[in-house]
Amino acid sequence: MKIAILLETNFSGGGSFTHSINACLNFKKYFIQDKIVVYTHIKKNFEILKQLKIPSVLFSFSLFDKILLKLSVYKFFRCLTGLLNLKTSLEDLLINNKTDLCYFPVLSNTVFTFKDVKFVSTFLDLEHFKHSIFPEISKKEFYKRENLYFYSLKKSIVITVSHKIIKQRVSSHYKIPKDKIVVIPYTPSGLFKSDNNLKFIKKKFSHIKNYFFYPAQIWGHKNHISILKAAKILEKEGHNINFIFSGRDRGYKNYLENYIKSNNLKNIFFTGFLHSEEMDYVYKNSKGVIFTSLFGPDAIPPLEAWNYKKPLIYNNRLEDDVTKGTAILVDVKNPNAISKAVISIIYGRYNKKFILNGTKKLNAIKSNSRKSYIQLSKKLNDVINSFNDKSN
Repeated sequence: MKIAILLETNFSGGGSFTHSINACLNFKKYFIQDKIVVYTHIKKNFEILKQLKIPSVLFSFSLFDKILLKLSVYKFFRCLTGLLNLKTSLEDLLINNKTDLCYFPVLSNTVFTFKDVKFVSTFLDLEHFKHSIFPEISKKEFYKRENLYFYSLKKSIVITVSHKIIKQRVSSHYKIPKDKIVVIPYTPSGLFKSDNNLKFIKKKFSHIKNYFFYPAQIWGHKNHISILKAAKILEKEGHNINFIFSGRDRGYKNYLENYIKSNNLKNIFFTGFLHSEEMDYVYKNSKGVIFTSLFGPDAIPPLEAWNYKKPLIYNNRLEDDVTKGTAILVDVKNPNAISKAVISIIYGRYNKKFILNGTKKLNAIKSNSRKSYIQLSKKLNDVINSFNDKSN
């Protein structure tokens, strides 16, 4: 079987890019009998794939493709292009390369343009239902996502999700049979490695000591504000503790900077996008990892905290793999609770069993991920064979 993976997420896209690259690596590793080729229209992604020795194709969208992509979100236009049999150059390329199916590690509007190529969708979460809370999820964005999900999930031959809770919610809301959904747990990034140019990285971060790391893009739902309020409490109490915020500004940084300025905070450092070698360094030298996101149910940074054997401060909703005994669980909307958790780690009161338990949990997750990819490989081969039998 020949499988195309469509990598459309930008290399600086945070968790969605990490998940996409992990998927590419795992398809290559576990789909042994299949030919895997990754298609991307982003040059930097193509360079990363070459470094990872993943077979890949760099393509480009023509003006005609872009028009199809823009208008195919509308049912009437899809019907029209169906009657006229109009395809994007990408789908023509996939067909010419005898592709059996295309895997979307992150769903996109490209799925609306596919006429003949069968595809597998990845569903990340249902957090767009919180559109009344955060500005980045407007009502317009909500309906845009619902349109994409209702269309693509019905058309998919298989759907992958990262957690059993998401499987239950997807099946219930979108009326998808559960046997069509495969759970493949997130795993830590396969890109974070030490770099030979460590001297330069050390110099870049040498002025930041005694810090906690929050690896997240600057969205409203990431809830950086709770950390800032906790930092204010810690500074007022005389503690010299710093916080590093990585990731691109998604329109919320100005609000945070105004809070920092009005409260004269000196212990907050924005790094912007960090390359994999820098992420490795910042993780290794942190006092702990803090993750206050209000979206979920699961995420990759907690797994990376366990991978680096770092103390973890996490939300107490108990919806995912971060359970009691693997992290300090707090109400992430409560700055006092966050500040107390930080102090307990700084002054050595973090239960070392938490790190041991986190390591055990991570090993179990990696094992489950491997089994899930093997299960997915078998399922996809069975589905494609059944399609081929019907066509013969």
